[in-house]
Amino acid sequence: MSQSVWPKRLLIAGAIILSLSIAVMVSVWPSWMETLDPEENHLLKLDGGENGTVNLSKESSYLLFRLESGAHNCTVIEDATGTEVTIGSPSWIQSDREGIDGEWYYAVGTFIPDESGSHDIQNNGGDDDLLWVIDEMSLASNSDSTYITGGCLGIILGGCLLPIAFGLWMSGRKSSQNTGLVMQTANGVMIPIAPTDGAVQQRVPTTDEIWRSVHGGEVLDLTVQQVPAGDETPAPFADRPDRGGELAKVVDDIETVEESVPQSIEDDGEPTEGGWKSWDEG
Repeated sequence: MSQSVWPKRLLIAGAIILSLSIAVMVSVWPSWMETLDPEENHLLKLDGGENGTVNLSKESSYLLFRLESGAHNCTVIEDATGTEVTIGSPSWIQSDREGIDGEWYYAVGTFIPDESGSHDIQNNGGDDDLLWVIDEMSLASNSDSTYITGGCLGIILGGCLLPIAFGLWMSGRKSSQNTGLVMQTANGVMIPIAPTDGAVQQRVPTTDEIWRSVHGGEVLDLTVQQVPAGDETPAPFADRPDRGGELAKVVDDIETVEESVPQSIEDDGEPTEGGWKSWDEG
């Protein structure tokens, strides 16, 4: 029984998806790292004691970064109402990041405005305590983000297809090795005519055996029975070197018997009268 073609197809598909995903990730990774760098891509950069006004959207979330981890030391005020926006702690996905120059930037706070509009952001840190404000929605809408997301999903998908294809291939190989000889009837029913326990099938079933298998459901054993060494048929000729046993001994005894010549035959080869008479009378 031939193996299914699906393991091979899944293996090829997984390898192609995995290769393309890795190629995409490698090609866009430098520009993606530049996009994530707060120094290269920020909404607002404030030195210690500075403040700035910027338009914020309630549909987006914003991250605050500093060069050292700790408190955010920042105040965000909505200009229209004078309401202070609550700043929370970053989640695990809003993690610290490394800039293209090797500098590390630490996420110290995150917030979502209550209303869209102009907001005043105050950096309450000390001198040279820089603060970067990052718009997360702008990062998500970046084209590199789409490639990175697709590449990550492709690596996951390709990495899952490869072991699945290998498992199906091993299962099909084992199944094909354990499949016994079967026969298909006129109505499409598959009937086993030999055991499926791994026994070696070495002979062809007879017509009677096939009939009993198809009509009676009999499972046939087609293994060749080994003949015991003691029951082997002896060699047909007595002078064979492999001839043994009592028969060989009898043949040897017969060959040593000397033929007797009638004494009634004269030396010249002509029989005498007495010789013929004795021969005739027995």
